[in-house]
Amino acid sequence: MKHVLTVAGLLAFSIPYACQGLSPRVITISLLILLFSYTMLLPSLKSLIATLADNPLLSLLMLYIAASCLWAEQEQTSSLLMVLKFLAFSTFGLYLVTHYTTQGCIRLLVVALSILSILNLLAVLLVPSFAIHGGVEHTGLWKGISGHKNTLGTLSLLSFVSHVIYFFRGKHKVLHIGFILLNALLLIECQSTTSLVLTSSLFVFILFILLFKRIRSIALRGFFISCSCLLVLLGLVFTFTYGDAIASEFGKTTTLTGRTEIWQGIGGAIQSHYWFGHGYGSYWAARPSIYANGIRFDLTSSHSGFRDLWIDVGLTGLLVTITIAITTLFKFRIGKADMYTWLTAAVFFLFIILNNITDSRFLNSLSIYWIIFMVIVIKVQERHKLAVAEKTNSTALNTQSLH
Repeated sequence: MKHVLTVAGLLAFSIPYACQGLSPRVITISLLILLFSYTMLLPSLKSLIATLADNPLLSLLMLYIAASCLWAEQEQTSSLLMVLKFLAFSTFGLYLVTHYTTQGCIRLLVVALSILSILNLLAVLLVPSFAIHGGVEHTGLWKGISGHKNTLGTLSLLSFVSHVIYFFRGKHKVLHIGFILLNALLLIECQSTTSLVLTSSLFVFILFILLFKRIRSIALRGFFISCSCLLVLLGLVFTFTYGDAIASEFGKTTTLTGRTEIWQGIGGAIQSHYWFGHGYGSYWAARPSIYANGIRFDLTSSHSGFRDLWIDVGLTGLLVTITIAITTLFKFRIGKADMYTWLTAAVFFLFIILNNITDSRFLNSLSIYWIIFMVIVIKVQERHKLAVAEKTNSTALNTQSLH
């Protein structure tokens, strides 16, 4: 029953209908999940305190985001409700990491994403008027129950790459092929350019790691890395040289579908609350109109997670988040033990970092992205701490044997 409720919580945080906005429905779901998480965490307070103590920067960031309601420009009740939602999905993330191993966390995330893929397909087939974009923008493109084609693309991407990794693991291959094909269909039909580019990039990264781990010779590994770096460099040169032509072939522009213009337009909002931000969710709650190059944009985010953090919690919160991300990347190790679990975690974490460059996937979006970020940061720190302890013990034993 605990596993079922956990997957249900992950699904709730992956569906806009259940976790976006401040409707009575969303607040009720948040309260129920907060109560469940609190009930599960209460008997394991020592483990929770140890987890928070081992991740001081993440703990500080969560407290800081919650405290930002004190200076938020939004109406006080709405600001407190935003903090309530944040506490609900952050507490759920803490429950997840204290009650499950890394393998258990990743497996539950993959199960939830797989169920979500099935629900998205069923929605398109059974309720096309709801699950397919109509009107002026994105007409005919799939959005499923995810609310938007880009959201469907990012969630399908995560499901796709996780099943590719588990396919190489060698168990239940037919099942994984089925989900790979299902998510490939969703990615094609939603036509999210960002998701397709990231899917290709992460797929190449997966192949690189799997091939690298199969090479035993140190010399061959060095040659493999050198060739890979050269190919990446050539790819970047080609992209920068022919970027305009490539973008035009796909009906895009180098403004990233207007994103660069939006980023220019929010410069004033960032400057006016430079260090501490407008308060979590406060600025975008008013649905401001952004003007750039004579174009008006009515938005609920800047289409950049890093810029949204800057607007919400200022440069202070942004720098703390970037520090956490960089230190986590440096601590990552994809060893032979449970390689596929840690490869999935690495791909998920890279997705969070890369996708937040051109889309908002930290806080002003579905809660599942923040939960993934939290889980991986904490689990990487757990593994790093264990590795340091083992190394210290090994050094001590070697010293004793010499004496």
